[in-house]
Amino acid sequence: MAQVGSIGERLDLLCRQGANLGPFICTLQNPDLSFVDLTGCTIQGYVRKNALDAGQPVATFSIVYIDRLAGKFSFEINWSITETIPAGEYQKDPASQYVWDMELVDSTGRITPLYYGKFENFREVTRA
Repeated sequence: MAQVGSIGERLDLLCRQGANLGPFICTLQNPDLSFVDLTGCTIQGYVRKNALDAGQPVATFSIVYIDRLAGKFSFEINWSITETIPAGEYQKDPASQYVWDMELVDSTGRITPLYYGKFENFREVTRA
């Protein structure tokens, strides 16, 4: 069965409490391989406990536009935020499991999904 749609690219993220996550540098391209012009666009991304969570996000990605005309940006979460994200005792502990996504909003308000996936937060062991 063929499928058509736009959900973005799956990208699972592994994080450790108290450590920086990123920065990850991305370059967006159109189907013809030209660069996406990010002028007038915003990119936003959040981490939540689950996709239906209506409360405040657990974390918000910091977005830096490196070259808007060349479709280049970076995203990260600072250590001061990752240390506040709860984590279980082991990787697959439900307390360590989150979801995330990121989308581009163009100047007309059109939303394009960029990335989505699991966000696993590992408990920090080495700490003061």
